[in-house]
Amino acid sequence: MKFLLISYSEVDGVGQHVISLNSSLKKLGHQSKVVLLHKFKSQDKDVIKINRSFILRFIFFILEFLKKDFSSLFSFGNSTINYNSIKKYIDESEIIIIYSAHKILSFSMIEKIFDTNKIVYLRPLDMEFASGGCHVNFLKNGNECRKFESNCNSCPQLNFLNFFNYSKIIFNKKKKILEKYKPKIFVENTFTKKIYNASPITQKIKTETIFLGVNKKRTNFLEKNNARKILEINQDDKVLLFGTFNMDAPHKGGRLIEDILKIFITNLKLKGIQAESQKLKLITFGRKNTFSFSIPEIEWTHLNEIHSDTKLNLLYRAADVFISPSTGCNGPHIILEALANDLPVVAFDQGVAQDSVIDAVNGYLAPCFDKQIFSNGVFKTLFSKELVIDNPQNKKLKLLFDSTNEAKILIQNALSDLKSKEKN
Repeated sequence: MKFLLISYSEVDGVGQHVISLNSSLKKLGHQSKVVLLHKFKSQDKDVIKINRSFILRFIFFILEFLKKDFSSLFSFGNSTINYNSIKKYIDESEIIIIYSAHKILSFSMIEKIFDTNKIVYLRPLDMEFASGGCHVNFLKNGNECRKFESNCNSCPQLNFLNFFNYSKIIFNKKKKILEKYKPKIFVENTFTKKIYNASPITQKIKTETIFLGVNKKRTNFLEKNNARKILEINQDDKVLLFGTFNMDAPHKGGRLIEDILKIFITNLKLKGIQAESQKLKLITFGRKNTFSFSIPEIEWTHLNEIHSDTKLNLLYRAADVFISPSTGCNGPHIILEALANDLPVVAFDQGVAQDSVIDAVNGYLAPCFDKQIFSNGVFKTLFSKELVIDNPQNKKLKLLFDSTNEAKILIQNALSDLKSKEKN
């Protein structure tokens, strides 16, 4: 079969996954290509950067500039490319999987793709297709917006554009298109499925869960002491790891880390443990932006963005615990990468953690925003012998999140839908 994957960038959380899936599909004997707007490091000729129109980019820039929060993603239903620039790839494919429409597909282009009568799947890794424009329903102050459950009337992310109630217009347009064509929607986990089942845009459309696969290049086995030697980390350090694309994004929870670890230090002192003697180390990676951290008892090292699969693999193998204080993220996919490397995870009970973190087996879950229980999970991971990583449940989960498994499920769906199409 001939697959075409459509996304925005190669290096963001979505794009990294798309590149990995593209490789898995080809290894399983199928033809697959990716079209996107930003290509940085891939040498794969089947990963194709689409040239953008200067005029369309300028229009998008104006809309973004007028928006209240310039830094957050918001899809206005327009594109920065012309349809003819991807028509060739659409025509030669049999199965089209759309991960994101942001800047790459306008509403009219999406309808043209559906009108080709190809098999088209939506594979959203955020709430772009379930809302009136936003990709994440958390505001700068951390508050959650639930307007996507009705009609996104008067979006709080917009300023005077609310005069046109643009978010509601976009919402209704998406609803009309998706109800007309009824594409299958494959979401990444139970948390995301609940969002799509709650949105009137997608309530009437079949939504299935297919867990994201983990990039195998990031999961090679290496003893912890060897990983630490390579990274020049002391063998007796207690290493906490946190990473995300934008570290100050409200829904990623970076702003909560300092408070959580202050509680953790207080708990150590209450238990008669001298924090200074524990050689505690926090390692972070990603775009730091406005993120900051300062606790005297914990040494902080920031590594910026990491594009090397090998280095990420080493970090997972060298750390003692991965902390994921995300409060409204559809992933984060990095949790699965950590677990695939047998790195315990402490997370709030949301996103992919709901499906993958098992208390006292491969980590700990805390109720969302409960910093005390979260910090207790960090303590138990570092100081108790409670976790049982080598557990049948954990082994089963690791197979479920294998990149080949995801590709096989998509292939099975595609074969079934092609056969049904031929009968009709």
